[in-house]
Amino acid sequence: GRELFEVSTFRRAPEGNGADERGIKEPQNAPEHLIFSDNAFGTAHEDAWRRDFTVNALFYDPLREEILDYTAQGLADIEAHVVRAIGDPSLRFEEDPVRILRALKLVAQFDFALDAATENALFAKMPLICHAAPSRLALELEKILQSCYGDRHLQIFHDYGLLEYLLPEFESIWGTPLHQHMMKLFFERNCRVDEGAYRASLSLGVATLAVAFVEKLCGSAPGGLWQQTPEARAAIRAVLDKLFKPQSMMMKVNVAAERILLMQPELEKAPLPRGLQRQRAYAHACELYRIRHLACGEDAAALPDFPPPEEDREYRKERPRRRRKDRAGK
Repeated sequence: GRELFEVSTFRRAPEGNGADERGIKEPQNAPEHLIFSDNAFGTAHEDAWRRDFTVNALFYDPLREEILDYTAQGLADIEAHVVRAIGDPSLRFEEDPVRILRALKLVAQFDFALDAATENALFAKMPLICHAAPSRLALELEKILQSCYGDRHLQIFHDYGLLEYLLPEFESIWGTPLHQHMMKLFFERNCRVDEGAYRASLSLGVATLAVAFVEKLCGSAPGGLWQQTPEARAAIRAVLDKLFKPQSMMMKVNVAAERILLMQPELEKAPLPRGLQRQRAYAHACELYRIRHLACGEDAAALPDFPPPEEDREYRKERPRRRRKDRAGK
């Protein structure tokens, strides 16, 4: 049905950094212990000990219906709300700097605390995040923007000093009225996702974070609105192009976020312009309209009840494919 299962083999820690496996070359100036490939087969016990934190190294045996805690600390650390690196914390972060981000995600989402050794190593190895694969950082960022804890993630990243490496544009405005307005919008969006009022859309998360920056660039007051002009369109594109650097957002996500933002002035009109309901991202645009007004303290009952989107595309029946003949005409 709709349930997905991810399947993988058990792995063990590679010898060295695994750079020679499958012809992988080690980049210049890379940290000594940075792992590039770790697809060496192993046992369940070896797999547990190559992982990042004790709370992430638990296994479940479905036949005996029991949890396997090979580190003997995972269950206790979950109960104590502690993030503890397996083995030497400094080495764990050197092997994979993305673990720095993942440790702080656990702190933000589950209100955990880092144990002393893990915290000291995290601060010491923070600059190594610059050596993490951009694709992996982008994937982690997408998960954060889709979750309902994104505002807490950004706060923890700032508190620990990760935000200046991960999203310097956000760090540069921290503590300003612009930051406060941005966080109000993002908090409102996350609350609505958590309550089930709307789904966790990545493009809507991007548009929500961009609103405050677009308002400022267009000269609007917080909670205000920009005019539908070529200058406003250019401002929206400039914000979306710069906001998440040095991380790279997927092009289709930025395009969808741009549509959501461009529709905001149109949604203020009554009646709605013809054809607006047939535009892509119309439903997301209506949700951002609600988020903007709710974040400014307006009553939900006073907001307009937008009509549902209309489907304007015609779907043709797929014709049965003809098998191509080979060169001999068979």
